[in-house]
Amino acid sequence: MPSRPHHRRGRTAAATAGVVLAALLPLHLAGGATAHANADPSPVRVNQIGYLTGADKIATVVSPSTSPLPWEVRDAGGRVVASGTTEVRGHDAASGDHVHHADFSSVAATGAHTLHVPGVGTSVAFGIEDSSLYPDLAGEALNYFYFHRMGTPTEARHLRYPAHAHDALHPGDESVPCYQRWCGDERLNVRYSWADAGDFGIYAVNHAISAWTLLNLHERYPDAHPDGSLNIPESGNGRSDLVDEVEYGSRFMPGLLPSTGLASHKVHNHVWSAFPTSIGEENAQARSAQPPSTNATYAVARTTAHLARVLEADDPARAAELWESARDAWQRAESHPVLTYPNAPQAEGGGDYGDSKTTDDRYAAAVELYLTAGALGDSSVGTYRSAVTGSPHYGEMGQFDWAEVAGAGTLSLLTVDNDLPAADLARMRSGLLSFADSVIGVLGNEGYPAAIPGSSRYPWGSNSFIANRMLVLGTAHDLTGDTRYLRAMHRSMDYLMGNNAMRLSYVTGYGAFAETDLHDRLAWGAYPQTPFPPGWLSGGPNNELINDNATPTGQPAAKSYAGPDTAPQAWGSKENTINWNAPLAWVATHLDRTAHELLEDGGSGPGPGDTEPPTAPGTPTVVATDTGSVTLSWAAATDNVGVTGYRVLRLDGGARTPVASVTGTTAVVTGLEPDTVHTFAVEARDAAGNVSPLSGSVTVRTEAGGNGPGAPGATCAVAYRLTSQWQGGFQAEVTLTNTGPTTLSGWSLNWDFPGGESVSNMWGGTASQVGGRVTVSPMDYTANVPSGGSVTIGFVGSSPGTAGVPTAFAVNGAACAVE
Repeated sequence: MPSRPHHRRGRTAAATAGVVLAALLPLHLAGGATAHANADPSPVRVNQIGYLTGADKIATVVSPSTSPLPWEVRDAGGRVVASGTTEVRGHDAASGDHVHHADFSSVAATGAHTLHVPGVGTSVAFGIEDSSLYPDLAGEALNYFYFHRMGTPTEARHLRYPAHAHDALHPGDESVPCYQRWCGDERLNVRYSWADAGDFGIYAVNHAISAWTLLNLHERYPDAHPDGSLNIPESGNGRSDLVDEVEYGSRFMPGLLPSTGLASHKVHNHVWSAFPTSIGEENAQARSAQPPSTNATYAVARTTAHLARVLEADDPARAAELWESARDAWQRAESHPVLTYPNAPQAEGGGDYGDSKTTDDRYAAAVELYLTAGALGDSSVGTYRSAVTGSPHYGEMGQFDWAEVAGAGTLSLLTVDNDLPAADLARMRSGLLSFADSVIGVLGNEGYPAAIPGSSRYPWGSNSFIANRMLVLGTAHDLTGDTRYLRAMHRSMDYLMGNNAMRLSYVTGYGAFAETDLHDRLAWGAYPQTPFPPGWLSGGPNNELINDNATPTGQPAAKSYAGPDTAPQAWGSKENTINWNAPLAWVATHLDRTAHELLEDGGSGPGPGDTEPPTAPGTPTVVATDTGSVTLSWAAATDNVGVTGYRVLRLDGGARTPVASVTGTTAVVTGLEPDTVHTFAVEARDAAGNVSPLSGSVTVRTEAGGNGPGAPGATCAVAYRLTSQWQGGFQAEVTLTNTGPTTLSGWSLNWDFPGGESVSNMWGGTASQVGGRVTVSPMDYTANVPSGGSVTIGFVGSSPGTAGVPTAFAVNGAACAVE
């Protein structure tokens, strides 16, 4: 995972935490009951809520055994309904655990069950259901936003627990001065908003990704959260409650713009709030609008344009106001020099969401203005369309969050009708499916079903990265109807609901061992007498940036998570924010609406009634090798219903270690040592979870290390990595490292494709190609590479067959070392 800057540099007042003593309840905790966040003591980890009858059901078993272990699934009466043996997965890098998998996907009988592994342990009780597992979760996740409204009182009748009702937070936001008079004597009106996280800041950039997620949910499923479904003050006005909630939370956005110039980057207190705090104490805090930024101004344009498009049918007058704000913000961002937010440490009050890159913010804003201009019939549509198609991020798809928003822009282009060329939209669709396939590959390689690789650090808010990847899987499922993507979403939800290294459901109120306390000043003030509302997503393990006193250091990535009742000091792992609960609401909505597709008799797959495994795949052949990877290809397996995927195994004596999972018949195995011998074989799997016999094996030696061909004493090094492949196409990353003593500026990178490959869409650079020769020039943000530094470009390409890997690279005519 790439490192992301984060807004938190937390300080907190001391608080005394009470201890909740509560009965451990299975499944979704109803009413006021809650379970303490003591972790599940069993080494047998499952989704603590359960599984659909036709979904994959794969538990993680922690055991040092290097041999398969027997397992049994027992019903509520203790009868054994299925049995088998585990698959030894070995060392899991993310957690440090030695794990097995127990696949009981064939069990379709509904009701409560447990998984028993003799000599190891028994899981918590879980359900196998023939209807939605999470019918209330989307609404509960969305009620999080009403809880965090600022500017008006929150009322007991709209809250899960009446004790959380309170007077208005920061009504004085209707007249906020600019810090150190950066906008003169003007005062900004930003009164109606959501508290960004566990404190009471307002940030354009983080609000923008949160509002986008919820509005994208509405544009994909406009009937999902209708009027009256969320019990908010606006219920009964004839408009979607989801749209009403976003409209309320976004009212502050135009107010960030002074009469001239760019938008304020952040509105916050001058000092960090106490933990917990009272409404009176909080409202008495000195507060100001911090200096402006280009990112914030594009964020205002992006959100107001999107909301104008959604509101046009029901409230054209309000839509017109928002559209005018969007056009104004865009023009200001375009006409002023780029300005990144300067931190004001003497009046910090909260974190910053600092971001030095603006090109992706401009692209995402241009997309929303283009789509809204088209929907409104505005004559400016061509201007915004050109800004979209001329962006270096045009069509880019990959991991997105508040700091990297290009993917969100591309998802909007794939959601809302537009007049872009069909070929461009097809490339975007291919890029989306490629990214979704890579997420499935990650899931197949991890010991626990986490959609982020254990070979990397877990970022701040790791659970939100997983939720955003689930959003991509859901969109891929919408576009294709392929239940592989839906199954992967459910596997990812298994992780959030307890099949993880912390043995804990990360969603409050869900599971026998669920998180009970999060870094939220308002909720903590009533805790433990009043539990946290259900449906709040915890940030999750984080070992990328630990700056609190509760998140442990020196732990594997998946175990860098604070313990129970540590919320005031645990902002690094137990924070909750609007941009984490928004994708949870999106995902829960999708899973609820599509549950019927993974019932025993539903979906495009055969369900667990199919017991015939695929045939063995062909013996793999070596397509390409380098110092750290091997590319393999094989003949497809056959199945009575259909093969859904393949897994590459590394053979070492009697051990079989999974090293790659793909849906096609080509895989790139990475992370290998130079000049080492490896033996690989392949197995196929169908939709019911049946596994084929193992293919024949192939033995290959990776290339020896060194400077690479033709590059003695080179002052640059290049690593070329195929990240995914599909029929007729592929995606790759190229990392250029400056190994020379001075900054590399204005570089030109060349390579030759070996077999008819071509670049169709690139980010981080601009490509030209003549025959097989590719020349890449940098974008402004990749143009200067300091000594010892690196830049990475990525691209989607086409290929007449299996994509080959270039073997030589040159920068400014000089050969580079090949890594």
